[in-house]
Amino acid sequence: MNVLELCLSPSLGGLELYVFRAAQALSLSTQTDNAKDLIKNPSLPTNQSTNLPTKVIAIVDKSSKLDEYFQNNSDIDTLHLKRRTSVLALFSAKKLARTIDNNKIDIIHVHWNKDFLVSVLGKLLSKRRPAIVFTRHMMITREKKDIYHNFLHRHMNLMLTISKELESLCKKFIPGYAEKIVTLYHGVKAPEKFLDEDSRMESRKIFNFGADDFVVGLIGRLEENKGQHLLINAISMAKQHGYNIKALIIGHEMTSGYRDILKKQADDLDISNQITFQDFTQQPQQLMQLCDCIVLATRYETFGLVLPEAMRSGVAVIGSNSGGVPEIIQHDKTGLLFESFNAQDLFKQIERIYLDVDLKNQLAAQGKQDADIRFNDTLHFQQLEKIFRSCIN
Repeated sequence: MNVLELCLSPSLGGLELYVFRAAQALSLSTQTDNAKDLIKNPSLPTNQSTNLPTKVIAIVDKSSKLDEYFQNNSDIDTLHLKRRTSVLALFSAKKLARTIDNNKIDIIHVHWNKDFLVSVLGKLLSKRRPAIVFTRHMMITREKKDIYHNFLHRHMNLMLTISKELESLCKKFIPGYAEKIVTLYHGVKAPEKFLDEDSRMESRKIFNFGADDFVVGLIGRLEENKGQHLLINAISMAKQHGYNIKALIIGHEMTSGYRDILKKQADDLDISNQITFQDFTQQPQQLMQLCDCIVLATRYETFGLVLPEAMRSGVAVIGSNSGGVPEIIQHDKTGLLFESFNAQDLFKQIERIYLDVDLKNQLAAQGKQDADIRFNDTLHFQQLEKIFRSCIN
């Protein structure tokens, strides 16, 4: 089986990094015959064969950050295609069709919504007519039952959604194709290294965190929707109660100057010495282990990859009670939920595990146990490979 990973997005975020991880995982020349290790999900199509694909190629935009990432971190074959819209998409589709035929592609794995058209046209112009599997990462907010979208969905073999809520919305807004839409949760890797207590304390010193500091981490792009300002407000509330709670906010600015806005907010609340900012990191799970808990404060997150990453790192998690987050966190069992965009409720949940160390440790242990099974990176890609084979069979 030959797989083509298609993503012409110019960015490098969670969606694009998933394309890279999928290409890497599916190109491994390993096998598994241990069926009990595979994710149990009867709603997904299955197949007895678990051989991984014989060949994977990636098609990306030459000027994209994803292309640069492939070049620096992988030996996967990458080809280039220019994203075009309207009638000009036919030129890209013809090149894609030649690539499909020359490489005997069986599966086109699409990720970015804007690549849907060129993938369908490429399929129809090719001689092989490969299956199209579309992993939908982004939210859907309106009906897509016009002639154009019907054309696209008719030639799609399967849509994989990353949460049950997204699956439900897709079935609502894409009527007539419900049987083609199923959920496959993202998988995340376990940390490359688990820090012992001595290493953890030593690493905390780099950020001027003491052994007695209670540290709340938030990892994500610096923008209002990600809710960093909520955490800063919660830290201010903690100070008013006399609690020794600090924050580690990790991420790069989406809009230049937003970090300064957050710093001014901390200044105005007189908690600057309790907020530490760190730019984007390639090893988030190492920094997560320096924290007592990890918060996802986004107003509405389709999935929230940072949560299972933290859970697999053995760290307690707190997430917004919206989007796909409640599918990741079982409140009071594997983590805590707070009312979306409510700083007061966020503070209350942080306060609970600040005052109750046993609860914090229990949530961390049960969260890790749950995430190691449900959001296991290896098992995710084994299941994805099975889905691909079922489509071509």
